Amino acid sequence: MKKYFLSIGLIFLLLFSNLSFVKAAEAVDSLKVGITKDENGLNPYTYVTGYPGLDLVNLLYDTLFNLDENNIPQPWLVKDYKVSDDGLTYEFTLHENINWHDGEPFTAQDVKFTMEYFIKYPKSRFTNPLKTITSIEVANDTSIKLVLSEPNSNFMIQPLADLPILPEHIWSSITTPDDETNALGSGPYILEEHKSGQYYKMKANPDYFKGAPPINELIFPIIEDTTAMLNALQAGEIDAISSSISPELVEQFDSNPSLKVIRGPGYSTSLFQINAEKYPMTETAFRQAIDYAIDKKNIVDTVLLGYAEVGSPGFIHPSSTFYNSDLKPVFDPEKAKELLESAGFVDTDGDGFREGQNGEKIDLTTLVYASNPIRIRTAELISEWLNQVGIKNTVKAMDSTTVDSLMWPDFDVSKGRDYDLGVWSWSNTMQLFPDRMVELFHSDPAIGSVNIGGYNNQDFDKLGEELRATFNETERNNIIKEMQSFVAEEAPFVTLYYQEIINAYNPDKYDQFVFQVGKGIINKLSFVSGEKQSLEETGNQGIEKDKASETETNKPSDNASTNSNNTMLYVFGAIILLGGIIFFILRRNKNKTKQDDDFDF
Repeated sequence: MKKYFLSIGLIFLLLFSNLSFVKAAEAVDSLKVGITKDENGLNPYTYVTGYPGLDLVNLLYDTLFNLDENNIPQPWLVKDYKVSDDGLTYEFTLHENINWHDGEPFTAQDVKFTMEYFIKYPKSRFTNPLKTITSIEVANDTSIKLVLSEPNSNFMIQPLADLPILPEHIWSSITTPDDETNALGSGPYILEEHKSGQYYKMKANPDYFKGAPPINELIFPIIEDTTAMLNALQAGEIDAISSSISPELVEQFDSNPSLKVIRGPGYSTSLFQINAEKYPMTETAFRQAIDYAIDKKNIVDTVLLGYAEVGSPGFIHPSSTFYNSDLKPVFDPEKAKELLESAGFVDTDGDGFREGQNGEKIDLTTLVYASNPIRIRTAELISEWLNQVGIKNTVKAMDSTTVDSLMWPDFDVSKGRDYDLGVWSWSNTMQLFPDRMVELFHSDPAIGSVNIGGYNNQDFDKLGEELRATFNETERNNIIKEMQSFVAEEAPFVTLYYQEIINAYNPDKYDQFVFQVGKGIINKLSFVSGEKQSLEETGNQGIEKDKASETETNKPSDNASTNSNNTMLYVFGAIILLGGIIFFILRRNKNKTKQDDDFDF
């Protein structure tokens, strides 16, 4: 018998040595994530910035699809879907048993209402992508069909993975959405408190359809001073930051044993914005001279310390399949001077600065956020280079709200602009698909909804309209490359660089962040339940390596306890198997005892 039990023990060890007991991670009680500005009311009409503003909105609201860490649209509210062969009909089956934060049921009617509401009350980012929808049919609470007037190769990204769905029972009575303060959605978190200029506080939605979130309370302190935010992180007063670490501080943070630094490619695009409807910036030669006068690589090397990629003159990021590789950044101060001279911009009074073509004094101002040291230094360098070619200008650092109000009043380009030049940046969403170029440069504000430079060129408008009417991928690619060449030649603004994202956080407090390419760790995937692979402190190369294996691993699960359930099944199966073995051995032992009493096991 002793030998039998020894054998049983060995079998038991072998069985269980290959099992992985997954202990469900304990929910984090509270997490503080620093943000740099007040995002106003966190609903789709009142948020301010694309990052992190819209990402905070998306913690409260859900979209039909959600971009994964590699910016590929994945079903979210949608459970199943199919698209017709002609690309005109989309049929969706939604998840069942989804509720709004107030307990009211979420239905397909809310989706229909939202799309119609944004058409009735325009919000350019969300409204324009909806305009190709010709009909919306709701079959039941979980089934909805959309029919488009023409195929749209970007429809899965915008609007499907971008449009926050509104609760009809709340918004049906709202006629002034820009003044609305409610932020009731169906998302993983519920807005509990907003102290203007101080913080946002969110609590977990325990009934979230994808499982209770892993953090019970999220607090977003508003710390406008970047240095103060970084100091707060190092002092342990906050647990993570939404902004990227300044290049000169990377080594300092990387050597801090209580913090984890993670790097990755950034799609936010920093540029030297030109008011192309104000003289002398109306003149193509003057804009071209500005482009030639700016040493973009110098900015990347000295201001960004190499933690950025030099901007393409055609705007599109070099990693895009639509990138026009024939375009190269220019820097030639002598060429800038030649362009100015040939166009009639000469120094007539000998003060070292050029006058206009009719002898007008030129004295320009470059606006920049006072809270952003990198942009300030960039603006100062550009100012020096422009002065050296005879374009008189000075830098004026102002609070971000004031700069926004001058360059993009009420975030509505139809309201004009009141500036000369500015250092500006667009968030990563502008690089998600190349059609955004039409929004950047089309002269019609309804189409060129982010044309904050007021650029007006009928030839470009025709290219934009041709792109919108073209669905063959090869033809679209050719048009997009032609548009990039057009922009590089016309210089409606100067693309400076794409800054690398360098995030830092306290891994002892929470280590389930997901790095979304082009954005960073503050995104919806970081704050929902599901399987996640911890980020490694291996730098950009390590992240790129991890991303290939994390695509499926990091995808949020519909059931947060999937791993735990699988482990229990393994354990249960092993117990049954072990019981069978024991029964067999005991039965065999009994038989042998009857047959041969001289054998003592």
